[in-house]
Amino acid sequence: MSQITLYTKPDCHLCDLAHQMLSELGLRISIINIQSNAELIEKYRLIIPVIVFKDMTELNWPFDAITIQSRLNQR
Repeated sequence: MSQITLYTKPDCHLCDLAHQMLSELGLRISIINIQSNAELIEKYRLIIPVIVFKDMTELNWPFDAITIQSRLNQR
């Protein structure tokens, strides 16, 4: 099972959709609320949700299950 980090914030419907998609793929998800860190707010404010893979590559919204699975298969 692959580990994915999801950068998100409260009351973000796109973040909720991304979390649901990752859950449906059966991935282990580490959720990081960007509001907990000023640097994360600055970096991700306008592009969340963002997925970070184990190799530290990022995938910004919009993304879909096929794209995520393809990226996981490349690793």
